[in-house]
Amino acid sequence: MALLLAVSLLLCGASADAKELVILKSERWIDTLKGTVKNMSADRAEEVVIVVRFFGGTAAPVGPHRRRHTPRQELGQQTVKLPPLDSGEEAPFEVDIVEKHRTATSFKFEPHAIWRAAGRTRSGGR
Repeated sequence: MALLLAVSLLLCGASADAKELVILKSERWIDTLKGTVKNMSADRAEEVVIVVRFFGGTAAPVGPHRRRHTPRQELGQQTVKLPPLDSGEEAPFEVDIVEKHRTATSFKFEPHAIWRAAGRTRSGGR
C-alpha cells in the first residue's frame, strides 16, 4: 500500500513539473500568421512569448518517384508577446510576417513562458 502511495505521489510531482504551452491551430495568410495557444499545465504562464522560426529551401526538380531532401535554411525569427495564461486558458495570437520572411516555405512555433505555481500567493501589498 505504501509503495502504491509513493508511486502515485511521484507521478503527481512529475506531472506538476511538466509545463506545456500548445499551439492548437494556426493558419498562414500572405503576410500574417494567426493561431491559438493553450496553457495545458496546472500553473499560470506569465510573460508568454511565441517565437516563430521561418525556413526556406531551394526546390530542385525531381522525378515523380524520387524524393530529394533539400536542406532547410532558417530565414529568420519573429516574436509575439501574449498576456498571462491561467491553467487551461487559450489565447489567440497574430504575427505580421516581415517582407524578408514571406518567401518561407515552412515555419515552426516555439512557445515560451515564465511559470508561476497556481497555489502561491503574491506578497508586496497588491
